[in-house]
Amino acid sequence: MKFLILYNPMSGRSNFHRYLPKVKKIFDNSPHTVEFYQSKAPKDLLRAAKEFASSYDVFLAAGGDGTINEVVNGMMASKVKPILGVLPSGTANDIAAILGINRSIKRSLNIFFNEDPIKLDVNQLNEQYFIYTTASGMLSKISYDVSRRRVRKYGYIAYVIEAMQDISKDYRYPIKICYNGKEENYEAVMVLGLNSNRVGGVRLINFSSSKLNDGLFELRLFLRAKTFWRFRLLQSFMRGGKRIGDDVHLVASKFEIKTDPDVRWNVDGEYSTNGNVVIQTYKEAIDVFASKRIKEKYFIKVPK
Repeated sequence: MKFLILYNPMSGRSNFHRYLPKVKKIFDNSPHTVEFYQSKAPKDLLRAAKEFASSYDVFLAAGGDGTINEVVNGMMASKVKPILGVLPSGTANDIAAILGINRSIKRSLNIFFNEDPIKLDVNQLNEQYFIYTTASGMLSKISYDVSRRRVRKYGYIAYVIEAMQDISKDYRYPIKICYNGKEENYEAVMVLGLNSNRVGGVRLINFSSSKLNDGLFELRLFLRAKTFWRFRLLQSFMRGGKRIGDDVHLVASKFEIKTDPDVRWNVDGEYSTNGNVVIQTYKEAIDVFASKRIKEKYFIKVPK
């Protein structure tokens, strides 16, 4: 097969380029071919993925979740979609972890060379596609508010420090949400959407029993209460995403949300848009490589 590795030289601690000779050597000893494309500017990988989609069998996105998001948006803009593989070199690397891909180049390439790909859902918030998460309100700005310099210097701890500062702020915003023929109104401090069990480097094993190819998306609305709302939110994360008290958990393939125009939304950890949004899930939209364990545990088995 013909592989294209699309990588972001600024992702994480900016060290993926060190592994290029090792990657090339492994490919030289395989029946596959590989070429490399380095991002030259923000959104450059989106353009490249769209342009080169019909020329390769596999795209390997090397970087963090933002890098993968760019590649996926380029793929979704193309009629022809290569298989997607992930080489993690960011900070949290949630998407890689969700697919069972670790930082070992050799082990990752072994999966790409030997495992059959599997179909994965892709989600959309307004005009932007994303793989696994969207959020607004408390803690949702951390992943893109922290400077690259601080991430390179402190790594994941830079996000932890920012999170502790953000928790002290007073969040409160209205949510009018339409889904499955229902319309409901809430006052929220945070909205967290997932189709997996991980976000921000934290495993949320009690968030839900969702699958990665069921065509559904899940939203948790952390509600504003008179007292102890910060404690309730933190307790939920400490208990693996367990729903606590009056917080609301919704499941659907499409959500229409109206809120204040200054409410910011992220997708896959990157800023996306403000205000009203439509979230939609496209069932089994792309083919991806995942570990055997992940395919057995988090994907619906397709009858042979």
